Amino acid sequence: MTELIERYVHQVGRYVPPRERAEIEAELRSQIQDQLDDRFAGSPSDEEVASILAEFGHPYQIATAYNSERYLVGPTLYPFMMLVLRRAWLLVPIIVIFLNIFGALVSAQPVSISTLLIDTVIAVLQLTLIFSAVVILLFALIQHYYVKIDAEADPFNPLELPKVDDPRAVDRLEAIFGMATGTIVTLAFIYFLRVGGLILPFNLSAPNDVIPVPMPWLILFIIMTVAMVIVEFLAWRRNRWDVALWLIETVLETIGVFCLYFVLYQPVLERVITTNPALADQPLIVSIPKILAVLGAVLMLANRGNRLIRLWNYRTSDFVALTTKNHAK
Repeated sequence: MTELIERYVHQVGRYVPPRERAEIEAELRSQIQDQLDDRFAGSPSDEEVASILAEFGHPYQIATAYNSERYLVGPTLYPFMMLVLRRAWLLVPIIVIFLNIFGALVSAQPVSISTLLIDTVIAVLQLTLIFSAVVILLFALIQHYYVKIDAEADPFNPLELPKVDDPRAVDRLEAIFGMATGTIVTLAFIYFLRVGGLILPFNLSAPNDVIPVPMPWLILFIIMTVAMVIVEFLAWRRNRWDVALWLIETVLETIGVFCLYFVLYQPVLERVITTNPALADQPLIVSIPKILAVLGAVLMLANRGNRLIRLWNYRTSDFVALTTKNHAK
């Protein structure tokens, strides 16, 4: 009984603002317990608990009821949108500043400090505005799908709620941030494809220093990024991961990591060596692109492999439980 209530409360908590989550979850537990005490004596069965939870309604609807403020995006999605935007507003300037300073150091053309400063400020504003617009548009589309899904959904069955520690559960904030980031990366590399290579320092208004990259690998990287955005969307749409979907994304991300060797690491190293020819005699410097590619792949596979094992074990345990239940009948 307690587990079913916790599964329900956990799902509601995923849709409410983090700062209010603990208070809302405590209040909801109290309300559910009051209903159980009034309706059922002793220890209610799972079916009786499920009947109470069904009367409360879908976790999404309960979470919406707790959000009384009015937002541009729906009240349930607004906190998620702001979390994504706040993360982007912190990361985007840091990334652009790093790219521009690094680009100035390896640039074949001399760059004055004032020009670098102005170009960096412009690039930060441009990319932050573009990223914010993409995120808001993405959340507006998600809001539309939420309404559509809610209207067409089957009757809510509390017994089908995922467990709190279910490895199949989709972190909606992570999925949405992944989709938004993937979209921005795709747009950026499509722009690089159009101008013929990487732009360092990063300046969309006046690309005055382009580092050539192999076009086939650049196109493949764009395809991999788009595919990963689609996989994230499918996981978000289904609200759960499975072994096949996670494995597909892992393969796509592995290919993407090695694409970076050809479209980022190696071209940048070649520019660095062109600017400083003496570095060509340093074996460690020359090996940096390969080291970064292999290290990135190893870290990524280790992280994703752990999740894949958990998904597989969970799937196996579900199969064993179902087989045991059928034999018992």
